[in-house]
Amino acid sequence: MSFEAFLGELRSDADEWAKVAPPPGAVDCEVTITSLDGEEALGGLPEHPPHVYRDRQEEMGLARVVLFQPDAPEADAEFLLRAKEALAASPDGLVEDCVRAFATLGPGEDPKRLADLSGAGIDGLRLCMLRGRLTCPWDELDRHVRHTHDLTGWNREISLDGSDLHDLEQMMRDWPGQTILSDCGGFRFSRSLTQPGFRALRRLIDRGRVWVKLARPYAISKIGVAADAEVRALARALADWAPERMLWGSGWPHLDREHEAGGDEDGQDASDRTMLELLAEWAPSKGVRTRILLRNPEELYGFATWPVAPDD
Repeated sequence: MSFEAFLGELRSDADEWAKVAPPPGAVDCEVTITSLDGEEALGGLPEHPPHVYRDRQEEMGLARVVLFQPDAPEADAEFLLRAKEALAASPDGLVEDCVRAFATLGPGEDPKRLADLSGAGIDGLRLCMLRGRLTCPWDELDRHVRHTHDLTGWNREISLDGSDLHDLEQMMRDWPGQTILSDCGGFRFSRSLTQPGFRALRRLIDRGRVWVKLARPYAISKIGVAADAEVRALARALADWAPERMLWGSGWPHLDREHEAGGDEDGQDASDRTMLELLAEWAPSKGVRTRILLRNPEELYGFATWPVAPDD
């Protein structure tokens, strides 16, 4: 390849990146740290420490982050707090208070421990209600959500199958605080826009207390790929319906995709950039993406308004 051709490729890549690049202050709402710098990973998980994510964060132009507790028996809220401390400031040091942390806690936690965790910096509750991975028994979910919110004021993020939302709608619509649904609403059984679960989701969104995170589309794809046509139609419909209730996350470090072809020495593929490129497909308007990447998470997670105005 000639030098001129090489420069041409660089310019082309820069132009393509400019089309999907996030605004200043953008928030990555889906990150898991599995090890702390200088320490082994928890529970046999691959090592993904804060400094590795920091490099990826700077490369992607992301400034703030929402962390989740790793899915390992050895992981606890105290580990999550240490990870939060390691990423507390923005990559350029411009702004402090750049991390929120959601802990996985089941029912039966001591009220004092919940209060202590809230005071120490845990910001929300993470629940998994997928088959075989229940954080909480279904018959205790309503009480657990209400009890935890009463003691801490936490919002919660839930992983579930969105196809069941019509059965859960009445319970969820009465919950205090805000509820975030992961994985593009989690429609694992069906991605039809006419199914009862999707119609229930739109009603819940319209009530103003439910948010959807446009992240990890491969998690609900029948073929396990990010650029799934069914998931694309679902995500576009959600972004069109209520852009003011959408969030975005990279899904780093894509633990369930690490052995796919194309990974580098850290087990990464192009998924982080791919997630931004997919968001640009789902929400073609730059103004809408600025809302999803910046304004919405500032509102929901209580981040301060970023001091550099976006070009939207």
